[in-house]
Amino acid sequence: MMKKAGKLTRREVLSAVPALVFALAGYTFIRRLRKSRHRPNVLLIVLDTARADRFSYMGYSRKTTQHIDSLAREGVIYRRAYAPYCWTLPSHASLLTGLYPLQAGATSETLHLPHVNTTLAEVLANGGYETAAFTCNAWVSKERGFAKGFSEFHEMWRSENNPATGPLEIVATEKVLSWLKERKVKKKPFFLFINLNMVHLPYRPPEPFLSRFISRGYNNEEVNRMADVTSMWAHLAGRIEFDEKDFRILSDLYDGEIAFADDCVGQILDCLSGSGIMDETVMIVTSDHGENIGEHGRIDHNLSMYETTLHIPLIIRYPRLFKPGGVSGELVNLVDIAPTILDLCGFSGGKRTHSSVEMSLAREERPRRSFVVASNERPLSGIGLMKGKYPEFDTNSIDYKMRAIRTTRHKLIWNMGRNIELFELTTDADELHNLADKQVEVCKGLQKMLHDWMRQMRLHPDVTFFESRDIESLEVLRSLGYVE
Repeated sequence: MMKKAGKLTRREVLSAVPALVFALAGYTFIRRLRKSRHRPNVLLIVLDTARADRFSYMGYSRKTTQHIDSLAREGVIYRRAYAPYCWTLPSHASLLTGLYPLQAGATSETLHLPHVNTTLAEVLANGGYETAAFTCNAWVSKERGFAKGFSEFHEMWRSENNPATGPLEIVATEKVLSWLKERKVKKKPFFLFINLNMVHLPYRPPEPFLSRFISRGYNNEEVNRMADVTSMWAHLAGRIEFDEKDFRILSDLYDGEIAFADDCVGQILDCLSGSGIMDETVMIVTSDHGENIGEHGRIDHNLSMYETTLHIPLIIRYPRLFKPGGVSGELVNLVDIAPTILDLCGFSGGKRTHSSVEMSLAREERPRRSFVVASNERPLSGIGLMKGKYPEFDTNSIDYKMRAIRTTRHKLIWNMGRNIELFELTTDADELHNLADKQVEVCKGLQKMLHDWMRQMRLHPDVTFFESRDIESLEVLRSLGYVE
């Protein structure tokens, strides 16, 4: 039964306010951390654009993730983990600050993480951690505010890193392995963040992953045509049409990319194990958002609040506090990751008021969520792209904000100024039957919960649009179909 609309629970209030741990982090964190006998390493891997239902451990029929499955058996699986946004930059902002994108000011209307935010890397660095990042997605860049707190920030799309041929994620993995091997003899704990972007369009899995998953009966021309699809915009403009066979090919290519990502994760896990620091490391594997591959007639992830784009994988392995083989069915969000890491690394918020460590997934006594939320502001870069490339397209049709709220039973999607969609997820997991007109009271209740949540969330005042001057990064984003 849906929770009656009304006063928000303690958990919901905590998730609505800014993470005060970052505003107060400095002295309290450093003092307590230095007294701690054990300071674990932290390895956070984001498999960009990887949707939850394509992982073997989540019940997918194809064996896409043998290495990650092994990690899942040694850690805790969160079966209902969700992204707060449907694309990369805002979701990464949440992951690395513990704030919702609207709180951090990192949205589709700003296109950067404002410098005033305190990041997870910054807090850990101030507490004595070595911090490093290897990122393969040009949205997660130094220019856009994501390098704050990292002593090393490697942008793998740069010409000095990018291989002449082959996926740059292979080079990224090799560099990560070298970096980890050097930490075997060092005493200082580390925080290592990795973004692997191979699962993102265009889907071009290398061998042997291509042959493992591409079905027989396709000719090379058909496969190559789907491998050249870079984004949703040409499809949205009516310039490219897809039939069921096209969607099947895209799906096979996507599975190949998931398996490729799994292989890279496997190499990193082997390196950690071989270095003897596996059990001293908090290992987290997740994603920033999912992907549509024909569902609702769509591809890509932009402008979508369906389960395919918001439901993400999440595994945490740390034997000291997370019992191996655990499975959680609670609703969790990417904003829970930063407070979990800080809690595991020794931070204590002291008096238990609105300190974000109360949301730590390592705490059994934490209040559970009764819902998760997601948002999307006006897609300014997409609007600009459509006006430039497809001037006949009516951009008013995509010029609106979106909100979504999901309970254990229902999902409400509010396309602001347009329409409302309501789905009964227990009987309609694929979100095919909009019940908004039939279950009016349920819609009102969920909208009330969403409005109450929004009212209690302090929004970031900086809503300025960021104009990038980084030609190399813009070229990468242009190749991925993000900008004109």
